[in-house]
Amino acid sequence: MWRYTSLPVRVAILDARACIPMLVYVVYWSWTTASIAIAGTLFFTVISWFGLTLPAVFRVVRRWLVGRVRPAVPAWQRRRLA
Repeated sequence: MWRYTSLPVRVAILDARACIPMLVYVVYWSWTTASIAIAGTLFFTVISWFGLTLPAVFRVVRRWLVGRVRPAVPAWQRRRLA
């Protein structure tokens, strides 16, 4: 029973987070929300195909924006003039 608790939740073959845009589309039908729902589902499908989850994608994007150098000491604890 506890074996699969660390795996992402899936509805059929989709990640459960991919169903949220579809839920918005079902509640409010329009072509705009249909295109947003399809784009959201495609986004979640692509990142799950790469084996990532949404928090992992945020970490990858953050690393891409910040760069490779990450100092061990936080900026507010560095001694600048010592």
